[in-house]
Amino acid sequence: MVRAVIIVNPRAGAGASGADRLSRRLAQRLAGRGIGAHSIALAGSGAGDWQQRLAASLDAGAGQVFVLGGDGTVLAVASLLFRLGRNLDRPLGIVPLGTANLLARDLGLPLDPEPALSALLHGVRRLIDVGQVNDELFLCASMLGLTTTLAQAREAARGSGLLELGPRLVRKTAAMLRRYPYWEVRLDLDGHPLTLRTRTLLITNNLLRPQPSLYPQRVGLDAGQLGLYGVREGPLWELPRLVLRLLNGAWQQDPRIFQHRVARLQIHGRPGRPITVLNDGERVRLSLPLRYELLPRALCMLAPAECLADRR
Repeated sequence: MVRAVIIVNPRAGAGASGADRLSRRLAQRLAGRGIGAHSIALAGSGAGDWQQRLAASLDAGAGQVFVLGGDGTVLAVASLLFRLGRNLDRPLGIVPLGTANLLARDLGLPLDPEPALSALLHGVRRLIDVGQVNDELFLCASMLGLTTTLAQAREAARGSGLLELGPRLVRKTAAMLRRYPYWEVRLDLDGHPLTLRTRTLLITNNLLRPQPSLYPQRVGLDAGQLGLYGVREGPLWELPRLVLRLLNGAWQQDPRIFQHRVARLQIHGRPGRPITVLNDGERVRLSLPLRYELLPRALCMLAPAECLADRR
């Protein structure tokens, strides 16, 4: 009987051959523990084929789901588990193959795939919060405005070093300033109205840790708080400093960065106006107003016994 399912994204960082090798390696190690497993690839078939196959495997009794891919792949699988009502009784394990691997970092998983396999095989179940904006889920962060374009530029530059990536992002930012001018945004923070002018907003599932890092970890994964971050309106000549602060992870020290912690958040504008939102790196089109909230401890994950994100 198949007791585990391995979802593989051949387009992730390891490439098709690397992802396939890791999938076989994980299946072998599961078999050594008496757990039968089979793999399902996200590519090479119809858009809904992997979803149907995963649903059938879960109905047949598969008790664990492993994902070989990045944050976007993890989100796609987690969203399906929610639709199937399997988000709490089928633990989800991550073998990180993406660019940022934010959730894997916060769970304390090694970013090297082979050690990550070992960590998952000896892992424990953890319930984590899940973010929701309108009807769409996110596990790490939701972005809108200029940040969405910068994140896509960073994804396109996967594998580039900081010396190459830095100038590329500066040029991309300068080119996008006209497309994303400052706009007045009306917010509702736990019932308290706030109006400000900004080019970008970042909403995180739980708060970011104040640390110098390009990928700052979150303070916790089940604290039930949304983090709101953005850049206040200011002079253009400060742009290079802000970009460099973004790259070296010291943006939290910049006076133009605003931060708020809330349980619920609404972003208002012209009702029905479509807007592009980047949830865990994946683009979605939503209509204003945007309603953000957390689903507390709503997803079961596999994690090392000591979760790095819980270290205070």
